[in-house]
Amino acid sequence: MIERSYVLLEALSVLICLHHLYGQKFKLDIATTALLSVDMIIMTAINYYGLPRAYALIIYPIIMIYCGIKFGFKWKEIIINNVLYMVIIGVSQLLIGIIYAWIFNLLTLNSFIFRNVELLVMNGSILFLVLFVLPKCKVHNLSIYLQNKEKILLLCIGFCILLIIPILINYKMFKMTQIYQNLILFIGIFLFCVLAGQLGKYKLKSKQAETELKMHILFSDSFQGLIEEIRVRQHEFDNHISAIYSLHYVCDSYEELVRAQNEYSHAVIKENRYNKLLKAGNPLLIGFLYGKLVEIEKLGIRISYQISVGDLKVDIPTYKLVEILGNLLKNAVEAIQRSEIDSEIYISVIEIDGILEIEVRNRSEFIQYSVIEAFFKKGYSKKGRNRGLGLFNVKTICNEYLLQIFCENKIIDNKNWLSFTIKN
Repeated sequence: MIERSYVLLEALSVLICLHHLYGQKFKLDIATTALLSVDMIIMTAINYYGLPRAYALIIYPIIMIYCGIKFGFKWKEIIINNVLYMVIIGVSQLLIGIIYAWIFNLLTLNSFIFRNVELLVMNGSILFLVLFVLPKCKVHNLSIYLQNKEKILLLCIGFCILLIIPILINYKMFKMTQIYQNLILFIGIFLFCVLAGQLGKYKLKSKQAETELKMHILFSDSFQGLIEEIRVRQHEFDNHISAIYSLHYVCDSYEELVRAQNEYSHAVIKENRYNKLLKAGNPLLIGFLYGKLVEIEKLGIRISYQISVGDLKVDIPTYKLVEILGNLLKNAVEAIQRSEIDSEIYISVIEIDGILEIEVRNRSEFIQYSVIEAFFKKGYSKKGRNRGLGLFNVKTICNEYLLQIFCENKIIDNKNWLSFTIKN
């Protein structure tokens, strides 16, 4: 009975850990129940019917197949998440085993053989950690980070798992662990991973700096164009003032004068509606937005905006913000073009003391929230095949840089808007 209990606890810990890595809530569905049953059958056959203990290792490829069935056959994601759960569970087992051995003064031995009761206590402790501690570690973000990084980090992971495999075999087949050797091994793995992580961060920063430079070159022309356009219009300022002042010579009544001044003022304001962008801050972002807003306006879509970004002291590269805004604006334009509702878009980018909030919304019919949930899935699109990557890319960037993204219907002035909001 005890053997079955500790095996079940370990299997539950593994599955819950995998769900955390995939960013999903743990559910005891058919696939999960089937995997637990297979695990229990294999371990029962080993413990009671003489099946060689080496067959316990069969469970690892079965878990990979389970991941494919449950979360999709994306092999890079499957391999990384399986490696991560092995590291997490393996390290937890080793540390708890060492603590247990230290409490009972067993560290004088070169190795420690776990009895069934000790395995039950250890796996129960691991399940507790997986349930209550692991969710706070945001391991899903670690999984996404590793999936998006360069090969050197993946090679480091592969090296680590090769080091861990002997420990897992020792534990699975002989219920024993070499205390001091394994402790030194895991310390080495930890230092190796830290070094690889630092190297990865260095290369990532170099790549970001290179991309930022390219983006500055790309959008500096748009920003310079905005400046030149405003300079030209400044020469016309006196003419506009003179024209407004002189309207009383051609108007026959006070009401006609007021109406003429209003019409003339509105026309001047409309021509200079993007002048406020110059005071908005970061030239790379402003250059992009200026070009994008002019492009959208040519499609006959009305635009209102509120932009104030300062120096953009946030933990996300500017070119990634440009990518997010480009995808959100493109999505809004395409949604308007498919509908017969008012052609109107609102965009807000506000950054104060490192706190960033982005909102892009467009006029829309009310959309059910069950449909909204599917917007961010890869490949979901109403525009045909091989589409539906824009919002998926936005969600991926938000996950990578720990940004929150919300999509909702908003009622403003008795009109429904579909709003996308991003916050750090």
